[in-house]
Amino acid sequence: MNTFFARGIAIIVCVLLFPLGVAVALEPGESIVLDPVTGNYKLTYSDEQDDGSKILSHGTFFPATKIVPTINSKFNLDETGAVIYSYSVGSGAQSRQILRTVRFDLTGKVVGSQDLPTDIQTSTVAHAFAVLEANSLALATPGGWRGAISADKNGASRISWHPVDSTAGIPPKGHVKGFGFSSQSLPGLSAAKFEGKREAINGFSGGGPDPDSDISKQIQALYQNDFVVRNAAVPAIAVPSPFDAAVTLERIQTHVHTWIGLKLLDATFSSQLDRYLAAAADAYRRNQPKVAKEDIEKVREMLKKEHQDLGRDEEHESEKSQEKNDDRKSALIDRLAARVLDFDLKYVMKRASGDKDD
Repeated sequence: MNTFFARGIAIIVCVLLFPLGVAVALEPGESIVLDPVTGNYKLTYSDEQDDGSKILSHGTFFPATKIVPTINSKFNLDETGAVIYSYSVGSGAQSRQILRTVRFDLTGKVVGSQDLPTDIQTSTVAHAFAVLEANSLALATPGGWRGAISADKNGASRISWHPVDSTAGIPPKGHVKGFGFSSQSLPGLSAAKFEGKREAINGFSGGGPDPDSDISKQIQALYQNDFVVRNAAVPAIAVPSPFDAAVTLERIQTHVHTWIGLKLLDATFSSQLDRYLAAAADAYRRNQPKVAKEDIEKVREMLKKEHQDLGRDEEHESEKSQEKNDDRKSALIDRLAARVLDFDLKYVMKRASGDKDD
């Protein structure tokens, strides 16, 4: 395995297995060791025998993270006022696995999706399958892939796509477009999660570690975090009904604050944006839309000063070009973040002016 993966996975191991302030109490001889050649984890654990004695047994964890994914996000309004989200996904030349899973965990629902039945007593198998089919049809899915939505009654949704053929996916240097859906919520930024195809099935010799042991919990942490994350534009900001420009601006502002912790937005720059966003919300409440629009345009000017090409389509850019763009990324705000914020602000002005209002 190349140095890029070895260092990256080693860092993940340190974070997951040895978090600050948490004591690690493994049995004598137990260990989780990264093999720098294969990128797999060698597991040594205490295995209790039928007679109560313990021996050291072994296993291997084959991660699904030997991939370098890229994702480009596009978003625009349709004729109903919903936001259409579309994505193209690529796999970098350094990937060592076929990319096989694209996943989003959303706080809002997708247009056309339904809640999955939770009470088997009041549902039927036929109804459950009908909901799954309807949810699949609510997605835009590339040829050769299948999509699925799992929606709960709290409004959250998990969206995932997988190749129909178990041997297919996105190979290194490959690219697939056509993933997407629509939502009534405005775009924000969240994690898109990707998984590669493991070269073997994870397993243990013997009976496996005690489920309550520290090493078992650490192995479970590997499973739970076995994906690669990239930022993407996703439905994240609910639009109030009836529409309220001031409330919408405040929700946008609240979401934008989360970008600071993600290192996508400079804190001082955020404070400067806040001043105009708060003033615009106040102006809308005082029924001064012209003043509000002037404040919003000041924010848009600040964004364009950082990224003069906010409207440029990145879908057909090469991976090398994307890397160069990342190198030129503004220290004050990430380019995708600026695109998202600019879109949301234009939406507020459009709705406040009476367009698409209820």
